[in-house]
Amino acid sequence: MLNESYRTRGAVFALLVGPPRDLTRQEGMTIHGQVCDALGVDDIAFRYRPKARQQPFSIELEHQKDPGQLNVEITGSVQSEPVRLLFHYEWPASAQLVLDDFDHACNAALSALGTGWQTVLAEARVRGQVHAPADSAVAFLSEKVLSLPGSTDGAGGMLSFLGFKYEINAAAFTEDDQLANPKREVSVEVLREDPRCVYVEAMSQWPQLAVSSDGTAEIGPGKIRTFASPPSEYLSNTSEYLKAVVFSLLVRPPDQTSE
Repeated sequence: MLNESYRTRGAVFALLVGPPRDLTRQEGMTIHGQVCDALGVDDIAFRYRPKARQQPFSIELEHQKDPGQLNVEITGSVQSEPVRLLFHYEWPASAQLVLDDFDHACNAALSALGTGWQTVLAEARVRGQVHAPADSAVAFLSEKVLSLPGSTDGAGGMLSFLGFKYEINAAAFTEDDQLANPKREVSVEVLREDPRCVYVEAMSQWPQLAVSSDGTAEIGPGKIRTFASPPSEYLSNTSEYLKAVVFSLLVRPPDQTSE
């Protein structure tokens, strides 16, 4: 089965929090200390860059793990936009490790920032790859997934790269399900560094305001999203979408013909 060869390349979780403000080196060191304590390690690299003209401040934490790497970035904006908290894991050893580390690191960073912050957006991104049948991602996508005309008699042999992307706009949610109907962006393409594999990426984004059927934001009771879930829930939602929806596009049942 195609999904049995799935391998996670990376996971990303981000929050936008306001109001806009700059953070000092001392505040960055406090965040660093609390993240170290939360993860139970003392070898996280720390870098701080102060705001300078058109360059916003940034705080970067990096923890090299075997075999992956965890990064935490906190950056401002020169346009008076919310502060971004980003957590990035490359080549994790397991999905559970990502969920646990992101939850601990995010809780520590928010605790260090103190009170008075409001989350206005959450975003989760999962990137992975799967081994294509017959060791050819081009042939698999062109013939089995997209069913391109001529893919088996010449055009397919000329293709060296292929992919597709689709987007779904955010829609209304309810107080009972704050994770419902996020914006979705999905990319599927040949993995350039290994054409035997298909690269897949799913991004989910939860805006603060509900969106009506005509695409306009709604403000009112029950129309402002509460960001009470930990990173693990947003990431799990995105991972489940990838497996349930994206993989169903890639692993379509064969056409059934009646006798």
